[in-house]
Formats: sequence, structure tokens, C-alpha cells
Amino acid sequence: MRLSISFFTVILFSFVLISSCSSKEDETTDTIGQTPQPDPVEFTLTVSAGEGGTVSTSGGTFEQGSEISITATPNQGFIFNGWEGINLSGSSITVTLNSNLNIVANFSQINTTDINNDPSIFNYDINYDYAEQIVDFYPNAFYASDLSENVINGINLALKTAADAFGKYGPVEYWVFGVDKQAALDLISDFCERREALSQWNLDDCLERETDETIDHSMIAYQKIGENVLSSNQPQMGAGHNGGFHWGIHKLSSSYPFTFDSLFEGIPPQDDFKTVFHEYFHVFQLASVFNLDDEERDNRTKPNEAIWMMEGGAEYMANYTLFHLIDSGTLTFETSYGTLREKMRNKMEYGKFFIEENCPESILNQFSYQACSQAGYELGSWGVAYLIDKVNNPNILLETFYPNLKELGFESSFNLTFGYSTEEFYEDFDAFLELPIEEQLEIIPDI
Repeated sequence: MRLSISFFTVILFSFVLISSCSSKEDETTDTIGQTPQPDPVEFTLTVSAGEGGTVSTSGGTFEQGSEISITATPNQGFIFNGWEGINLSGSSITVTLNSNLNIVANFSQINTTDINNDPSIFNYDINYDYAEQIVDFYPNAFYASDLSENVINGINLALKTAADAFGKYGPVEYWVFGVDKQAALDLISDFCERREALSQWNLDDCLERETDETIDHSMIAYQKIGENVLSSNQPQMGAGHNGGFHWGIHKLSSSYPFTFDSLFEGIPPQDDFKTVFHEYFHVFQLASVFNLDDEERDNRTKPNEAIWMMEGGAEYMANYTLFHLIDSGTLTFETSYGTLREKMRNKMEYGKFFIEENCPESILNQFSYQACSQAGYELGSWGVAYLIDKVNNPNILLETFYPNLKELGFESSFNLTFGYSTEEFYEDFDAFLELPIEEQLEIIPDI
């Protein structure tokens, strides 16, 4: 009996061991059956800089989906010119890494010696705020394909000369149209593609506005002026500073500069030189108040909508500068343009005639774009000539009036510059207008 118990005990103990081992095997089997976690997927980012700049990181190895910020910084004298290896724009980008990437930041040297004529090229850093300061580069000038080499060379020289005379401000974009409509539409497409590339304006909206012939100062309207010149065989010219402040540029447009092609006898290329000088002087004027909002900018440059200083200043300084450069030998032309006094005599006569015919009894500070505008140009140029003669400094607008305009406002800057109030000036100038023309011409330089 004792033997039987012992045998039974052994059997029972063996069963416990077998059960226990089976339990362990089950646990082990369950553990092996779980899905193992994979190692993280990693990708390599390589970032380098081309000649002329640096990048904020050289890259590295990162987990899939990582976001890495990269900034390209140009060296002095260079501009950022896009990324190679990734379809992103802007000098600061964020890359989401889902594959190996090799990215290169490209830079190009700023063109500081010539006018840029290629709409696809930027000769300035598109991410930099140049407002209200002198820049290193010359303006951009873009041309319709039907314009001649004479026109292109003439406008380029005039723009470069104007920038040297009045100061290099910018960026300036000068869009020049000819007479052919399709050539104009192609140039407008270049303009709108440039705006869209900079995320400034939707392409379709830009094209819709700038090809609308019913809108004043649309780009196609400038082509229509040139077309009318040929169809009517009558000289006509239009050019203007058309804003661009919200894009950080000065946008200028011009109709066909036909004098460079000698289209009409008796109207030499100096006429279009003067027009370019006039429009570029607007660049200088508006550069001084560029960062103000539209209403405040107008209050500074055209108080109470009076345009005599804005347009008269541009007209007189354009004419004076052109004749001064001719007189000094800096500019030479095959045909004569007369003298500054002859031009100013014509302006006095035409300005007075325009008042008599269109706005009798109007005075200088009442001339606006809506009322008596032509007198604002012609007699406004005489008002500026009068003030310049008063202080005996032909550069007084460049040196004093406009540099103080933003901080002081029109009236205080005027008082600082010319030593008395605008009210006193208007009274003096009205008396001056009654003098004989020969006496009036004595204040004009003999050039």
C-alpha cells in the first residue's frame, strides 16, 4: 500500500510538471506571435549654397515626415535666385522629408552697371524691402517685341542717366509698348507672369485688368496710344508712374517712344529723354514717402489734390537736367532741342492759354488731375522754377524738400526749404505771372 501511494504521488507530480511546462510553452508561443515594431524610416537631406551666399543648415539624416526649415542668405552684391532640387520658392522654406533630397540654393550677382531688359530675370532681391533708400542696381526696362533697337537703346540710356542724376531708387519696372496689339499682349503676359511668380497678383485677374481697353492707365491703353499715332499720323505720347507700392516696386508704363525712330520731323529724341526724366523724377518724389498708406502719401505729395509741385516739379527738373547734361557734354544729340528758356516760354504761353480756355480765375493750388490739369504741368513747372531761383539752388528739391517731406509734411517741409509759407508763395507767384515774359525768363538758367 505504501508503494502504491508513492507511485501515485510520482504520477501526480509528473502531471503537474507536464501541465506547468505546457503553460510555459503557451506563454512563449503567444509572445513570439506579436508583430515586432519596425525601425524608423530615415532619409538624408543635403543642403548646399552656390556661389554668392550661404544656407542656414547643411542638412542631415531625419525621420520620415520631419519638417526642416532652411534659409538662404545672399552675400553683399548678390541676390537669391531660387532653389535647385525642390519646387519651392522664397529664400526661407520648410521641407517635409519623405525621400532623400539634395537641395542647392542659387545666387546671382546683382547687375549694378546696366538696365535689365529680361522680364524673367530679377536684378534685385525679391525678399528685401528697398523702400525709401538708395539701391545698388539700375532700373528694369521691358519692351514689346515690335520696338526697334533705337527705342530700346534710347530708353535704356535715358533711364540710366536719370537714375544717376536723381538717385538710384527702386526696384523700378518700366514697361514700354509699341503699336502692335499682339506684341503688347505678349508683354502684358510677361508682366502678369512676373507678378504671379512673386505671389503678388493672380495671373487671370492681372490679365483681365491690364488688357481692358476701357480702363484708364491699363497697360493695353498705352499700346492704343501708339496705334493711334500711326493711324492718325499725329504725334501723341503717354507715360506714367502707375503705383506698385503694395508690391514694393515703382511701376511705370509708356506708349510708343516714337522720337527714337525719328517718326516726325521736328520732334527729336530729346523729347522722349525728357519724358523718361519726368517719370523717373516721380520715382524720386515717391521714394521719399513710399511706405506711407495711399491717402497719407497723396497728402504729402499732392495736398488738397493740387498737382503743381508733383507734376510741375517733375517737368521742370526733367527739362533742367536734360539741358544741363547737354550743356556739360554728358549727353550729345544730332539735332538741336533749343534752349531751356525757349521751352519755358512755351510753357508759360500754353499754361495761360489753357487757363483762359478751360478754367478761368483758377490759381496754382487749384490745379488737379480733375480740373485744369495741363496748367498744373506747365505753370507748375514755372512755380518750381520760381522757388528754385528764390533760394538759388537747382538741387533744393533733391537735397531738402523731399528728404524732409515724410517727417514734416508738405507745408512744414516747404517752409523749411523756401523760408516762407505756401500762402505767401501763391500770392508772390500770382504777381510774378503778371510780369512781361522777358522779365519772367530772367529766372531761367541760360542753357
